Amino acid sequence: MPDYASMAARYAGRPLLLTPAAARDLALRIRSVDPRAFSRPSRLDAFLRRVGLGHAPGDSARTAFAWDDEGEGAPFVPIEERLAYQPRWLGEVEDTGFCWALKDGVALIECDSPLVERGDEFCGVVWHGYDTLLMAMREALADTRVRGVFLRLDTPGGVVAGGLPTLARFMRKAREAAGGKPIWTYADMACSAGYWIAAQTDRIIAPSVGYVGSIGAVMVHESHAGSLEQDGVEITTIEFPEGGVKTDGAWWKALSESARAAWQADVNQVGALFLADVEAGRSSLTREQLLQLRADVFMAEHQDEARSGVALGLADEIMDEEQAFAALVEHVSSEPVSGSQAGASGSRASAQTEKEAVMATKPTAGRQARAAAQVAQAEKALRLAQANLAKVKTGATAAEPDEDDEEDGGGAGQGGASAEEKDPDEDDDEDDDAPEASEGGNGEASAIAASAEAKKNPALALAAIQSGQTLAQFKASAAVAGSAQGGSRLDRAMSGTQRLRADGAKAATGLSAAVANRIDRNRNGGAG
Repeated sequence: MPDYASMAARYAGRPLLLTPAAARDLALRIRSVDPRAFSRPSRLDAFLRRVGLGHAPGDSARTAFAWDDEGEGAPFVPIEERLAYQPRWLGEVEDTGFCWALKDGVALIECDSPLVERGDEFCGVVWHGYDTLLMAMREALADTRVRGVFLRLDTPGGVVAGGLPTLARFMRKAREAAGGKPIWTYADMACSAGYWIAAQTDRIIAPSVGYVGSIGAVMVHESHAGSLEQDGVEITTIEFPEGGVKTDGAWWKALSESARAAWQADVNQVGALFLADVEAGRSSLTREQLLQLRADVFMAEHQDEARSGVALGLADEIMDEEQAFAALVEHVSSEPVSGSQAGASGSRASAQTEKEAVMATKPTAGRQARAAAQVAQAEKALRLAQANLAKVKTGATAAEPDEDDEEDGGGAGQGGASAEEKDPDEDDDEDDDAPEASEGGNGEASAIAASAEAKKNPALALAAIQSGQTLAQFKASAAVAGSAQGGSRLDRAMSGTQRLRADGAKAATGLSAAVANRIDRNRNGGAG
């Protein structure tokens, strides 16, 4: 059983949502607190942590190492990782998040300690807070891989803090009953603040010996006035304003009637909020029924129905934990997660993803302008290629690109080296793959340049000439490109065709290798 005293010291004088036995322990053990639990690091400690040589309790987010009594260092595991629930029977998990683990589409979350306002570590015990549970729920439910949440509770309750109704409200709106994802509770012990949380889930399952209930609030006062008097100790306070109630409820004097009335009013207010949230979470329970329970704790399965949590409607079914988890996995796997089931946060994430996908495919004005410039450049290069091919047939000198074409990056010389400038050390298979400098290769390039498909798609035609395609291959590529919607990219249109790789670009630049070689031979008087 975790040490309740550390929590009592921190929250003395505040309403508690705990079982009666736990509340009694708090009052009896309030003086047994380990002071190290509430130590705060000095500036020197902060500096040592910064350089990786220090450790402060609860400072897991910034601590690199923890040190034992012998001064040996060991890696320090962050609190959110230690709170990620991974029971042995579950096997290897698929992933972990902030205080949760993923398995078979279900996020597992556990609280097995008293609940505090903010999750922290006291005296070596890691405590869940309403903040860590809320962060875990938000992150898990927003994850598209998560189709449901399995929340295991083994807690006698906790303190009254603003994070509790906030957590309850979020869970109630995010659960399957509200159009979100299924959230199931497995209640080894879901009492007081624990039951406040459990009541906001779609289903409460418990083992036969699990405990539920304790729907009430308590404040604890302990008076040491008698023992102080026996020891001859008298405590005097000077208060402002005079006659005020600054020290009402102090441990060194008896609780006054006015202090009792004030505390009772506060506890009643907390109790009313508790009942309202339980009613909102479990419509089968009414305020009158809850009040009749008198904040008692009930075993989930009992032969006396008046003592049975399931019979009283505080729990839905009796199962062991593995069965309950398997039932949730089957539940979330039987139906696909629709837009309404994804929850508010999941729906927003999906909508954002769809919007981004549409924007990524929708052409912008700048993209259209760049595409038009590329088409114009390709048309210039194709016209030059057609002119050169025509002159090659008649034995005339090849046309030279004008300055405008060179500046635009088009023309026969686009991209660099001519046949003479080609690196002689290039791989032999590149030369083997290059089109032969023959009339046949020249004829294929000429046919591509003169085809109707080239007029419709000059950029594709120029690429086909440069890569040494045959006319048949080019026509097949043009047909694929024409069937694609919205003018698909060249590499996608020509996927699977010959020579579409890096060495293909090296083998021929500007014009095809066959055309370039033929032009060179003509310039050199026909010499090979």
